[in-house]
Amino acid sequence: GSPPSLHGPPTTPHPQHSDASPREARTGLGIASSLVPFPPHTARSWSDLASAWSDPPHPLTKPSRGGDPMSAAVEEQMVVKAIREECPWESLPKRLQSTLHTKDEWHRRIVDYCIRKRLQWNTCFARRVYREGEYYEEMMRYLRRNLALYPYHLADYMCRVLRISPFRYYCDILFETMKNEQPYDSIPNFTAADALRLTGIGRNEFIDIMNKCRSKKLMWKLNKSIAKDLLPTQPVDFPIEPWWGVCLVNFTLEEFKKLSEEETATIDKICKEEANSYVLFDMKIIDDLYKRGLVYFDVPVYTDDRFKVSRLEGFVSNKDQSYEDPIEELLYAVFVVSSANATVAELAATLQADLYQLQAAASFACRLGWAVKLVDGDSVFKDEGEPPSLSNILSDDDEGSNASINSEKSNQQLLSIDTNGPRRISGTAHVGFVVDANVTSYLMMGSLSPG
Repeated sequence: GSPPSLHGPPTTPHPQHSDASPREARTGLGIASSLVPFPPHTARSWSDLASAWSDPPHPLTKPSRGGDPMSAAVEEQMVVKAIREECPWESLPKRLQSTLHTKDEWHRRIVDYCIRKRLQWNTCFARRVYREGEYYEEMMRYLRRNLALYPYHLADYMCRVLRISPFRYYCDILFETMKNEQPYDSIPNFTAADALRLTGIGRNEFIDIMNKCRSKKLMWKLNKSIAKDLLPTQPVDFPIEPWWGVCLVNFTLEEFKKLSEEETATIDKICKEEANSYVLFDMKIIDDLYKRGLVYFDVPVYTDDRFKVSRLEGFVSNKDQSYEDPIEELLYAVFVVSSANATVAELAATLQADLYQLQAAASFACRLGWAVKLVDGDSVFKDEGEPPSLSNILSDDDEGSNASINSEKSNQQLLSIDTNGPRRISGTAHVGFVVDANVTSYLMMGSLSPG
């Protein structure tokens, strides 16, 4: 039969976890389980790809030392197409089978592709060839190896089941960097910024820890683990927005026995309430549970949400990532073209980006305080007739989120409606810019991290 739709509604968590504790976390609101595996298909047919693969090179073309690049590119297209269509080994074209050699190699390519795209196990082809736990453990090894950003959109499994919190993950990355005596600049931009937010370890703190380790001389050479003793044991305090969701991990029996009556009541409330916004609970209790790794935060982003980009405080200018991360690659574009007057869906259409990946990117920007969600509906219409200027987009001023509907009067002075034609804007000049989103990274030359 035909393969299952790759663009259907999000699937529920895998049934193998249905026997977990009744107090386990619900899946958070928003993007935690909403990423779809693939963008719309644009690949050519099998016959077209096979024809391009088998076409002989031009007689004047000098063969490359590593083989024909055209053949390699077509082969990669065929592999991606087969993975998207969830083709089993037996259904692959013979030419592709001869290139991959074995069924195990085909399975390896499937898992490698899904991990690079940060896909959920229960919505991607990897579920056919890998167990869920093995898949996510392999993904975590890949992420640590590349010093990659924490996959927040997979937190329902990473945090709830594997119990690998973002704080623990970034402490592991910092330790590995120190153990290998790599410079702080080797940590990619967004990874360094998120690690700074959760651990308080920035450039200066990193250098200070390394100096303390090296001062021990022989002990440092024999035992690199002394760096771990100098890392924090709990996350530092950071701003938490009232609309963030609170989700539970899978407790052990010992952890559950140590809960106070107030904490037990809070956990019961999280399980029973349909809404799980941070503002609905005793914030001190939630903060204590978070520092003990018993809850984690979901930052929901929906298609009709609007954001404004604030100053990039805490941004760390180290290096761009050398690995593939579809969510991280969207962040620079979001910083450049985001507008408080555009919804997430409209922004995705403007960027020609996958909507669900853009939701994940916007969610991450909110976590770090680089984007502010306009929760109050009235604020969306503030200065609607005024074109968004650079000062509006990059301002820290929160007046936009507290605006009242009284701004409608000033808007009517700017806007004149012609019943016989389109709306005209009088007394206002509009300027449009076309910007390469990659330029943003080159403009951020200095480190903006505190200290």
